[in-house]
Amino acid sequence: MKNQLSAAAESGNLDDVKRLLEQGANVDEAGTDGLTPLMKATLKAHGQIVKYLLDRGANVHAKDPYGWTPLLWAASVGQTQLVELFLDEGADLEASDQYGATAVMKASRRHFPDVVKVLVARKANVNAVDGLGRTALMRAARRGFADVMRLLLEAGADPEGRDEYGATALIISASEGHEDSVTALLEHGADIHAKDKNGWTPWLWAFSAGHGNVVKLLKSRGAEY
Repeated sequence: MKNQLSAAAESGNLDDVKRLLEQGANVDEAGTDGLTPLMKATLKAHGQIVKYLLDRGANVHAKDPYGWTPLLWAASVGQTQLVELFLDEGADLEASDQYGATAVMKASRRHFPDVVKVLVARKANVNAVDGLGRTALMRAARRGFADVMRLLLEAGADPEGRDEYGATALIISASEGHEDSVTALLEHGADIHAKDKNGWTPWLWAFSAGHGNVVKLLKSRGAEY
């Protein structure tokens, strides 16, 4: 019976899940990959099975070998309804993986604005930092997700936060050439003259990377060479 429950949860077979639990399977027994049946069902968006497992006492706080909880998995795959369900069941909104990444960081990095909306509405800490000093805003900035960035900024994200290299979200966006993201940050008061630990500004990063549109935008807003 070992690992059969995880397999049934992953496949979406609710009847098998019920049968195995009735036969005495451990609702929280992890598979060979360290994921519990609840995590497996979450990854595959098997909502009915997730609800059934929770009703049978599945641990919403369980962690896999890398520190991921069911909430972190739900946020990382964009399962908005499951995110809400786990939070309603008492999941830790600020739980983080082994690298310090929280649910709002994962949803921001993967571009799931609906999940981000739910998390900020539940008062997620939008200024939490991971092991490298990166915030959810920085993760979204790296990929140019301006819509997510605006959600975070409106929820109180600090545009002047710095990672371990001294880079702000504006420096990151400029270095990647994300014009819309740069605009969003400037609209929310980001320091156009900020310097990282090497003394590089957003303009210098954009110029060195050949992002002409961003160079022009920054110059028009008062950036200096």
